[in-house]
Amino acid sequence: MNNIEILLDYLRKQAGEHYVSSRTLAEALNVSDRTVRNYVKAINEKHPNLIESSRSGYRIGEEENRQVHKDTNSTSHAKSRRFYILRRLIKRSERGLDLFDLADTLYVSDATIRSDMAQLNQLVNKHGLQITQHHHRYLLKGNEKSRRKLMIDLIDYSKPTSTSLEEEIQMFLGDISLQALMKLSKESFEKYHVHPNTYFFKNFILHLAIAVDRASDNEQLEKSSYHVENRTAVSFQAVEEIAERLYENHQIRLSQADKDELSILFVGQSNLDKTLVNNYTSNDVSRALDHAIQEISDVYMVDFDNDSFRNRLLIHIQNLYNRLLQNKYTRNLSVLNIRIKYPIIFDIAVYLASVLSNDLDVEINDDEIAFLALHIGSYLNSRPEEDQKIKTIIITPAYLSQQSDIQQVIERNFEDDLEVAGVYEDVSEINELLSPEFVITTQDVNQVENAFATIHAEIVSIHEFITKHDITLIRRKIEEIKHHKYVRFIKKKIPELIKEEFLIHFHETLSKKQIMETIADVFQRHNYVPADYLEKLNQREKISATSYPSGVAIPHTMKYEADKTGLIILIPEAPVDWDSNEVKLIIGMAVNKQDTHTFNQIFPRIIELVAESYHVNYLAGAKNREVFIDRLIELMGAGGYFLE
Repeated sequence: MNNIEILLDYLRKQAGEHYVSSRTLAEALNVSDRTVRNYVKAINEKHPNLIESSRSGYRIGEEENRQVHKDTNSTSHAKSRRFYILRRLIKRSERGLDLFDLADTLYVSDATIRSDMAQLNQLVNKHGLQITQHHHRYLLKGNEKSRRKLMIDLIDYSKPTSTSLEEEIQMFLGDISLQALMKLSKESFEKYHVHPNTYFFKNFILHLAIAVDRASDNEQLEKSSYHVENRTAVSFQAVEEIAERLYENHQIRLSQADKDELSILFVGQSNLDKTLVNNYTSNDVSRALDHAIQEISDVYMVDFDNDSFRNRLLIHIQNLYNRLLQNKYTRNLSVLNIRIKYPIIFDIAVYLASVLSNDLDVEINDDEIAFLALHIGSYLNSRPEEDQKIKTIIITPAYLSQQSDIQQVIERNFEDDLEVAGVYEDVSEINELLSPEFVITTQDVNQVENAFATIHAEIVSIHEFITKHDITLIRRKIEEIKHHKYVRFIKKKIPELIKEEFLIHFHETLSKKQIMETIADVFQRHNYVPADYLEKLNQREKISATSYPSGVAIPHTMKYEADKTGLIILIPEAPVDWDSNEVKLIIGMAVNKQDTHTFNQIFPRIIELVAESYHVNYLAGAKNREVFIDRLIELMGAGGYFLE
């Protein structure tokens, strides 16, 4: 993006909130205040009144912004918007999405949302799902299994510049149509009465595309990773059929080793037969994986003790090991997206790779680590999330079945968000120690507010017979509560993490090595880390660099084994060369294992923010610790952000 696009993007993320000062924008864009004024003038000449100005700064005019979005939405923005909508539909499958709320949130017209829904319906229909409309509310209809499978397709739609998983697979295939390859594979499976589920089929197509890519470059696997005595099994016959048709249609010849690797996927992805898995995998690889799983379970305090997860991952790692022995590497075109969107998962994968590399004496690159991250992410997504429901009480008269009716409607619509701690007829019945976070009432708001003034509960007034408008009010209040909780959390935690001595401006030219030494030295002088911290920083950096193209580096160790948790901020006067990235901001991290949960609520949001260069510029422009903390908290809480 050019600077004008960056300025608009920055203001849109602050839309509906306070004005952004000229100085803030200048620092974010690394230009002068006068240049900012010129940018604003140029934008308003093209789109009159799009940017409002005052003595306090600038902000987007909401009505004008909607119209400009309507007129200028590019295909990439439309795609990004649609998959944002789809993710929200999946998450809110029971309560759905309100047309007008969506239009307001995305700054587009109602007609644009309707058009998006029509496009998305074509996509979800392929997964046996349907988007239905009831009045002004959209719902995603279909079983939970189909919705989970659909979510697999959305992994790379998180940013406007990202490509879909299907597009990435197509990049492996070159001139061969992905749709044609999928059709060919399905027909071959049907011929041999193989009925794969979608999860297996997607993985099979990905590995088939990788094999095609290798064959196109004459980089086929030369030797099967295991001895095959009999290739009469259905899996071998189906793969042989696919290989023959590939050669017939596209003159792509798969090696026997590639065909064997594809055939073994049937073992790895269907109901796993332990004997078959053990026959395919070596004892060394199996022991190394068990060691690695135990390590990541201990370090990240996540239970990875799951046979299905282990066996699927074991097949993948055996294939990876076989490829590495033959110096065959697989490209993963989503490495940067995965690092940015799923930093914790990527870090777990980095540590898993480091243990495997050490035990098996191989080197695992970033591309392969990203594939490991997808395996880990798929497993973690299937686990129930920690309960973070909002403690809620309902106050309404006990007339006929009114109390139970209201409670049932609220629990049906908000079971994932609210924990109803009690239903009361009057505020006088409520125990002072109950301390609810949220009060839903049909009574006079002023009376209820006075009763809860000392505990700062959020209150919403609804009708005796709940309307759609009431549901919308409750939903908005839930998001406000979550946002306010997150802002309170970061306002408390960020200053604790960044001590007075932990923000350092340096004017001399330092190398990456010297910066790493500085981070280790400062942490050690304040008794935050053990003596071998620098060595472990370098180990993590060697496996996968911690710098990003946006101009930030976030060096940290693989294990959460610091004595205390903290952040060191280093701001160089001139950019530092950090593995081909020009870095303007360095955030050194030390994490104590007991603070894992707290840290995981902060780290992904920071990564998400500093993936944008203008956020890096804004933070790097801070003159002291107080300003840096204020700016970081401002960015982390912007746009009504809350933890999902």
